[in-house]
Amino acid sequence: MIDLTRFVNGIDNRPEGMKYEQSFGDGSEGRKRCGSEGPDDGAGRDGTDSPLVPLVVWNTTPACNLRCQHCYFGAVDSRSDEELSTAEAKAFIDELASMNVPVLVFSGGEPFVREDIAELTAYADRQGMRPIASSNGTYLTPDRARAVADAGMAYVGVSLDGVGDTHDEFRGKDGSFEEAIDGIENAQDAGMSTGIRSTMTRETIDDLPDLVDLAVDLEVDRLNVFHLIYTGRGGTITDTDLPFERSREMVDYLFERTLELAETNPEMQLLSAGNYADAVYLYRKIQRELPERADRARELLFDDGPGRVVKKGDSGPKVVNVDYRGDVHPSMFLPTITMGNVRERRLDEILADSDVWSKLAEPSPHLEGRCGECPFREVCGGNSRARALAENDDLWAEDPRCYLTDEELGLVGDDGGTAHEPTDVPIDAPGT
Repeated sequence: MIDLTRFVNGIDNRPEGMKYEQSFGDGSEGRKRCGSEGPDDGAGRDGTDSPLVPLVVWNTTPACNLRCQHCYFGAVDSRSDEELSTAEAKAFIDELASMNVPVLVFSGGEPFVREDIAELTAYADRQGMRPIASSNGTYLTPDRARAVADAGMAYVGVSLDGVGDTHDEFRGKDGSFEEAIDGIENAQDAGMSTGIRSTMTRETIDDLPDLVDLAVDLEVDRLNVFHLIYTGRGGTITDTDLPFERSREMVDYLFERTLELAETNPEMQLLSAGNYADAVYLYRKIQRELPERADRARELLFDDGPGRVVKKGDSGPKVVNVDYRGDVHPSMFLPTITMGNVRERRLDEILADSDVWSKLAEPSPHLEGRCGECPFREVCGGNSRARALAENDDLWAEDPRCYLTDEELGLVGDDGGTAHEPTDVPIDAPGT
């Protein structure tokens, strides 16, 4: 994700339920190691280096009452007897706690289909993790919202892909928009932080202004606007992805609304996700239009510490995905890559022994094509590895959805000649 509010305006207004680096004790997000005793000792349970501690997205069930066109999980109608049981889930949570995992995301399917969701939320909370949820909102009745809030649920993100009929058609159920709105309000009434997630396609993009207005009216804490990821059912609707010029227009619009919200609603956070070309595009825009903010934006873009504004969530060490069977994937958008199963081995052992996990932690040397040559590859990590895999059957190929020109990336000069070798620092990077 890219924190637009912080990148453009310099405002850090993340909801309290999302400031998960506080769980490390000293704010050292991304440096703590699996099973380590202290925040920075860099050693695993056996005294050797082990993977960076990720937040964990757990697909608690494959069941969902909606049929969303872009569902990365390919959710189905019914619960599965292969799901982790309540006892298995608690053992899994124990394991995450021993790794010092800061956040457990209850996802699905629709996580609130599970009858034990409040029980598992309370168990994770007692273990020192921040429990949050990713939901379609339709199951968040007043009673259920109160139960999970009382159990310690810090935040719930609800998906809204457009307004009214646009959302209902995209999600495959009449009335689902109003039900989702009710779910957001029920969560707020119960005391939870709330957010909206929305994916932009040719069918939903025209609703973006109304969606931002709605987020303001609902007083949600954050709005996260996604580019389409080609995973699950999302891989079957690639023809609805935005033309590059429309993607640019979308980011221009988000830029303007970010500036506006800093004045009118500084408490609301605006983000983009799914295409880290947005960060470079916005950096260039800030350089041109807000030069007095360029130095700060540059630091946030290139910083390698907890202050970095680009929070990669497509793949890599910040996020790991465990599905309802216990299979472990590098992210929820890379379900075809399975590194192990938590019913058979500890998660930290699975990650420590995974070659693909290790490479995704430091992807730059492995990137090919245009991504491998790009001077900004350390910023975006090769953008979406899921799209690269879907389009090229190669995890390390270039992402086909980088909409930036060679000139914008610094790959060529104004005269068409080579501006930078791949190892050179980006134009206007720190120290240049």
